[in-house]
Amino acid sequence: MTKTEYIRKMYAILVPMCAKHGYHNVAAGMIAQSIQEGWNSELARKYFNYWGMKGESKDWKGPKVAMDNKAKTDPAVYRVYYSMEQGCEGYFQFLAYPRYKPLKNCTTDIDYLSKIGPCGWNSNVGYGDRCIKHLKDVYAALGSAASSSAQLWEIGKTYTTQQDLNVRKEPNGEIVPYYELTEDAKKHSFVSTSGNTVLKRGTRVTIKDIQNTETCIWLKIPSGWICGKNSRNVFVL
Repeated sequence: MTKTEYIRKMYAILVPMCAKHGYHNVAAGMIAQSIQEGWNSELARKYFNYWGMKGESKDWKGPKVAMDNKAKTDPAVYRVYYSMEQGCEGYFQFLAYPRYKPLKNCTTDIDYLSKIGPCGWNSNVGYGDRCIKHLKDVYAALGSAASSSAQLWEIGKTYTTQQDLNVRKEPNGEIVPYYELTEDAKKHSFVSTSGNTVLKRGTRVTIKDIQNTETCIWLKIPSGWICGKNSRNVFVL
């Protein structure tokens, strides 16, 4: 199974399960987490455990297997399942532990991935960011099925530009001159050889408004509008 096939099949399974278990618009985020955990590892391929869920707790009465994690640094006992569907249902059963209850309040993939580590899944610094990086592949595989503005961004929250972007006065409008940028934006921008103002990749931006056009989903930031996503790529995560 290719990565794209995996993402699409997993999405078809997870969407109805999310509705069943009370999760909202985070199926793509769950897939991104499974990619980080090793979607194509032996544990995933052979035992349908896509999220590395351990079976060492006393309340797990199902089958187990002893093996290393994907980095071969943490030999442990993991839960075993017999199909993709069963493995996904097992994921929701694992999320039923009280420490994961706040995740049901998440309504975007990024919010979900930012919170699952601190809730207890993985205490390593940057775990959520590493999961979030996989969203590009997930959205690319799913196309419009999972990349609506409602799932990607929330007004009032802060995200990161994934490449250099022009700031425009309005969606599809003129480029904002450098001197019209906010003082903070100036610190993270440069003027290209063609004279256009460019907001640097890696800049943190706060979303003030969202607007859809035929060619792009536009995000309003304090200095103007930037393209958050077009039909091929996601530029702000």
